[in-house]
Amino acid sequence: MKRFHIVVMIVILTAFVSAQTNVKTDSTPEAVTESTPVADVPPTSDNSERLRELEEKMEELQRQIVMLKNLLDEKTPAASTRPAAETLAPRTAKAAVKKVTLPAAKATKDKSDLSFDAGDFRITPYGIIFFNSYINSGGTNNADDPLWAIPATLGNAGASARQTRLGVRVEGGKLGGANVKGVVEADFYGGFPGVGVGEHMGVVRLRLAHVRLDWEKTSLVIGQDWIPFAPNSPTSLAAAAIPQFAAAGNPWSRLPQVRVDHKLGNGFMLQGAILAPGTGDFPAGGATPALLQPGSGAVSRMPFFQGRLSYANGDWMGSGKKGTIGLGTHIGRSRISNPAVTRNVDSYGLAVDWNFWAAKRLSVKGEAFFGENLGGFQAGVFQGYNTSFGAFVMPEGSVGDIKGIRTKGGWIQFGFTVPAFKDRLNLYASTGIDDPFDGDLRNVSGRNFRSQNFGYAFDAIYDISKRFSVGTEFRRLETRYIFGTRDDFNHLNFAARYKF
Repeated sequence: MKRFHIVVMIVILTAFVSAQTNVKTDSTPEAVTESTPVADVPPTSDNSERLRELEEKMEELQRQIVMLKNLLDEKTPAASTRPAAETLAPRTAKAAVKKVTLPAAKATKDKSDLSFDAGDFRITPYGIIFFNSYINSGGTNNADDPLWAIPATLGNAGASARQTRLGVRVEGGKLGGANVKGVVEADFYGGFPGVGVGEHMGVVRLRLAHVRLDWEKTSLVIGQDWIPFAPNSPTSLAAAAIPQFAAAGNPWSRLPQVRVDHKLGNGFMLQGAILAPGTGDFPAGGATPALLQPGSGAVSRMPFFQGRLSYANGDWMGSGKKGTIGLGTHIGRSRISNPAVTRNVDSYGLAVDWNFWAAKRLSVKGEAFFGENLGGFQAGVFQGYNTSFGAFVMPEGSVGDIKGIRTKGGWIQFGFTVPAFKDRLNLYASTGIDDPFDGDLRNVSGRNFRSQNFGYAFDAIYDISKRFSVGTEFRRLETRYIFGTRDDFNHLNFAARYKF
């Protein structure tokens, strides 16, 4: 019965609103048509007062109608009363009632990073915390991320967090119509302080520091960034500071440069860069010199030049995922002296790289290269030139000649996403080799050059969440030397990674 009374009140109020609306329409002093501007029809003062009164009454009635309808909805189950209410309410009432909308609650952005705004800039701090524990079965050049075997019989074990990296990205502003962004990134792989417990006090090392200007099809990069020559690296939680198979088929470096990236269309991109001539010379003045001394590349007064032509496709081989192949070139020079001669030694290289999905769950990436004097990219088993080149048997007092070391090599990695664990488990198998030309390693000084470095690795990485992953890696490296010796070791690494 109470529901019936509420419905009757709604009908009466609606009819009254309709009547008042007609009065308002009839009381307008002049009909306004499309051709008559509203400004040309000023109402009289009496009519204006009456219109105001009617508008106030209508607003009050509309509020009451809404309240009554809400009350009716609360008292009656939706399935049975809503159709009846819609049937009883005249169309005029629906037209007259204003739509009541509650103020929307302020949306809370689900931020996936630490970004914040500062003036006109968007600033994003980020980082990756790495923890690595490891066991080596034999002597290595570097314990926590080894590159080659050395003549030592003692193995070792330990743990490290120095592959951790921190960075900040800045976006904001325009320059010449380009969007401007920058990045600075560092890790703790720059050596150790000269104290007895310094092994766990990794020195900060600059990784990236560049500004990028992006136009529609062209980008300009100024600063320190990855080189365009042979840009890929294997996936690994154990080898983050120095890529897996560096000095074993994986040339790499981050150098100061000015680079242009231009999209040619249809998935093709052309890159060209002028880079600082980093030839891989060990710094003069100690392991951590405070003052920069020029290497052989800087002494040549010639920068490095690199280029790369690549093709990318968003649906590679029907996998629904992106794939890329590229061809890179490198040209540079070193000026080197020994007690007898001073010579310019060319540095050059050609590399092909690939990174694509061969199937929905199978990825393939790698590189192959050849060149000369590529020690700056840790190729040639981190050997660029020979300063005492000559036959092993020479007259006493001979110092030999200067010669660049030619080399060839590459690496490949297969990745597989296990169809279980919600696709969180990924398995990887990889192998690499760096094989310098033995003839370029002959020397009169008795130096036992590394003549080949071969390795393979197996990785398992489980993503516990979007940010936290754990994994393990088994890596084996076999290093041959020019005087016929061979050393090898097994490296077992347990790793954890947290990204923010």
